[in-house]
Amino acid sequence: MAKLGDAFSESDRRKSALRRLVPGAVVYLEVVLPGARKNKFLVVASVDVECCTFVVNSRIHPFVESRSDLSVCQVMVDATRHEFLRRDSWIACHEVLKLRTDAVVAELVADIGKLKGTIHRDVLNEIAAAVKRAPTLSAAEQTRLVESLQREQD
Repeated sequence: MAKLGDAFSESDRRKSALRRLVPGAVVYLEVVLPGARKNKFLVVASVDVECCTFVVNSRIHPFVESRSDLSVCQVMVDATRHEFLRRDSWIACHEVLKLRTDAVVAELVADIGKLKGTIHRDVLNEIAAAVKRAPTLSAAEQTRLVESLQREQD
């Protein structure tokens, strides 16, 4: 069965993907994680040559949960306000997953359905606060990500 996006030119699909790939957007992509390739929801934090994202998990990993400096960097994202989720989940804001923006755009051009929605404004604020607390991110990286997340809210 043909998809609605197939009715548009590749150039139009690319423009649409670039316009919608902004901080706070949620994409569902196959990514390489330690030990496996998995389909994951990712929250976009910033977009430049690299697309900086945070992984959404259905639970907090026990190692992270046992370390108070990392557990405070986990942000709950509720399924009630985020229709793409089946259950409340957790955004791991202590670790940035960097993807090539051109590769993400190519996946969205091929299937715009991989763009799942956006994070609610309140949760976006919590993400920015969690990034500021993340001991695993440099001060420069924290500043860049927080500025990107806050700029999107203006």
